[in-house]
Amino acid sequence: MMQLQTSTLQLFETSKQERQAFVSDLIAKVDNGLTDPLKVHLQLKCLEDIVKQMTSNVVFKDILLNEASKMGKSFEYQNARFDIKEVGVKYDYSRTGDPIILELLEKQEELDKKVKARQEFLKTIQSEGQEILIGDEVIRVFPPSKSSTTSVSVTLK
Repeated sequence: MMQLQTSTLQLFETSKQERQAFVSDLIAKVDNGLTDPLKVHLQLKCLEDIVKQMTSNVVFKDILLNEASKMGKSFEYQNARFDIKEVGVKYDYSRTGDPIILELLEKQEELDKKVKARQEFLKTIQSEGQEILIGDEVIRVFPPSKSSTTSVSVTLK
């Protein structure tokens, strides 16, 4: 098992300006051919995965909240401000006993399904369009416009 030394983590204890300088320097090295862009991208993807695993780990989150609670609701620590607060608040209206909200939510679900079905239909139309009958009027409809960005995808093993 790989041992993570605390000195490795200290690389991330930087100010905003230091992080910006690091990024600028790294981009310059890639741009000048001094650093392999594929290797840098792979390392960044690995770093993203490490961050995701740590921040979603229940044990780590509990330990972090316990330690932060010792400092109060808001505190400064090294080069950052920490705040303990409620995040991701969700409301469940199904148990309110309010028939109006329940009816509206049901209608919303039905409408969402109809919109999704219509979107799927419009995706099947050829670029020259298609004539359809709406009521007693014939109109020409076209497929939705589509845009995308080309990117490099990495799957970590």
